Amino acid sequence: MDNEEKKDIQEQNEEEVVSEEESDDLGYESFTYTIDNNNVNGDYNKNKYDDSKSFMYILIGIVILVFIIMLLVFFANGGKDKNMGYSGIESRMVSGAKKYYDKYPDKLPIQDGSSITISSDTLIENSYLKPFSEMVDEGVSCSGNVSVFNINGNYSYFPYLKCDGEYESIKLSKKIVDEAVVSSGDGLYSVGDHYIFRGEYPNNYVKFNNSLWRILGINSDGSIKLLYADKSKEKNVWDDRYNSSKDAYSGINDFRVSRLLEYLEKVYTEYTYVDKKNVGLLVKHDWCIGKISESDQPIANLNLCSDVYNDLYIGTVQVDDVLVPSLDSNCSNLYDVDCTNYNYLFSINTGWTLNASSDRSYIVFNSNGGVISFKNASTDSYVRPVININNNVLYSRGSGTAEDPYLIGD
Repeated sequence: MDNEEKKDIQEQNEEEVVSEEESDDLGYESFTYTIDNNNVNGDYNKNKYDDSKSFMYILIGIVILVFIIMLLVFFANGGKDKNMGYSGIESRMVSGAKKYYDKYPDKLPIQDGSSITISSDTLIENSYLKPFSEMVDEGVSCSGNVSVFNINGNYSYFPYLKCDGEYESIKLSKKIVDEAVVSSGDGLYSVGDHYIFRGEYPNNYVKFNNSLWRILGINSDGSIKLLYADKSKEKNVWDDRYNSSKDAYSGINDFRVSRLLEYLEKVYTEYTYVDKKNVGLLVKHDWCIGKISESDQPIANLNLCSDVYNDLYIGTVQVDDVLVPSLDSNCSNLYDVDCTNYNYLFSINTGWTLNASSDRSYIVFNSNGGVISFKNASTDSYVRPVININNNVLYSRGSGTAEDPYLIGD
């Protein structure tokens, strides 16, 4: 090999070495890199913050839009509160009357059971109620009043509103009479100057004080007579005093001094069945406590009202309350088992009655499932309360069935 060939081979080898070194340098540089984590997290948090701000702006925008729409609707109605409804107006009337009598308490009825009525004009003139023209459609003329009753120191307020051709407050008693009166079958029967529910399945349920009650009837004064239909809370003796004729603590069947009367007054004052908020809706009533013979006799001849206990807020059933609801034509005498037929009280243990025996001083009449029997006064039995609610209570809704009971207006 000559010198020139050796020189060419040497130069070629040198070029290959240089090329390998460059390749090594390039490989090293391609794998020497770092990631700036702080910068990536910063970008993520920034984007998240921007999204939150955007959501907040959208939410504020929606709230402002809704407010603007409400203003437009309000002014389109001429600035009137038309959307409150007539029940809302009745509530405002009551609220205005309460404020009026808060300022003038000397004008409230003083005697228990007494009442007073204030007109809507008086409330409007004294700025306790907006003019009706600001609350109803143009051209609708309204008038009304609020009756205030003193019930044992508790004041109850009952509104009445009439808007010609549009609305009139409906009393519950009127609603029931208009819808339930019948001449045959289950329903409300007219008996003299009052009404009685009869039959097996009458629509006589009302929800009052968060409990179910059955409407026994409507009294001559328009008050509504209710029987507690929820689960009984307690048993009680009719009386347990010493009876000299029996020479035992078998009780004395005089209602006026009985343990039963004490119990009824106790559950009233302690709000056992009707709480303080609703007790003002009750009215005092007269109760037939006449004594009758233990011998069988026609129901029509019982004469239970030969003795009357006046002015009691809570009582219990009378003997005829249990028997008269039956539609069975064979239910005619005191102890007829036929009285359990077609009688909605068949399913209710009504317990003690107000009526006692005229034959023995320790015997009282009891009732269960539409059947009348008699027991020693000292025996424990259920006491199912009966109340009478004011004839001014308003109907709210309901059809009187167990699933859809009548409701009283607020």
